[in-house]
Amino acid sequence: MEITPISNAGGARINGIDLSKDVSPENVAMLKKAFLDYGVLVIPGQELNEQDQLRFCNLMGGVASRGKPLQERVKDADAAYEGAVHMVTNLTKEGVPLGSFGDGEVWFHHDGSFKEIPYAATVLYGMSVTSVGGETVFANMYLAYDYLNPTLKQKIEGLEGLNIYDYASIGRVDLTKDVTGLNQWIHPLVIVHPDTGRKALFVSPLITARVEGMHQNESERLLTELCKYQENPEIIFEHKWEVGDVVMMDNRCISHARRNFPGGEPRLLRRTMIEGKRLRV
Repeated sequence: MEITPISNAGGARINGIDLSKDVSPENVAMLKKAFLDYGVLVIPGQELNEQDQLRFCNLMGGVASRGKPLQERVKDADAAYEGAVHMVTNLTKEGVPLGSFGDGEVWFHHDGSFKEIPYAATVLYGMSVTSVGGETVFANMYLAYDYLNPTLKQKIEGLEGLNIYDYASIGRVDLTKDVTGLNQWIHPLVIVHPDTGRKALFVSPLITARVEGMHQNESERLLTELCKYQENPEIIFEHKWEVGDVVMMDNRCISHARRNFPGGEPRLLRRTMIEGKRLRV
């Protein structure tokens, strides 16, 4: 197995491994170390069924159930995948979406940051990809924190943010409306990664809706300032999808976004999640 760094901002490409077959304990240990070292693993050239992908998740920490409430899931075709598998796709069958996050750009976010215990990782498997666009863009939130000026670091120390998401929307939740029924949790703006001990900025333009204890206008100004650090080219790298790619990202220290792509072309990624640990502060 060969591990090759992708960029100075993070990520590593893994070659010489077939995830459809048994993975040796030595290689599992190497994968786990690379995951914590680089934040994103790209494993190309795989041919995986659902069980192969779930087995890989179990090797890397344990399969997590989806965050989408069952009562909402039964409305779409991906309800058939019970709690573990989710299709990220623009495909439909008889007018019914086969998954979610169908078309267009998606802002930076951490998957599951609206949960009490966020997912440790997201695992995506490329099944159908577009000819142009649709890249997954990653931001290294360790580096985002490191780049904060000292005054801003001091200002946000101990502050918490409301992380909330509405599955019926692809934008930030409007807090002027009733949000009591939506998935939400309050997390520190700066977390300590439970496995590495490093500090990371834990905010995103899609899911962090408010800084607790602040007037909304002040909160908006602070979140806008913090999210600008997420767009620093020095901390960003991206992945251009090919069929057979497996991408595993660390949701504690990596946020991700999606570039726009032609709506008329099919795009299908099979998504599974890995159980997380309680965040440290």
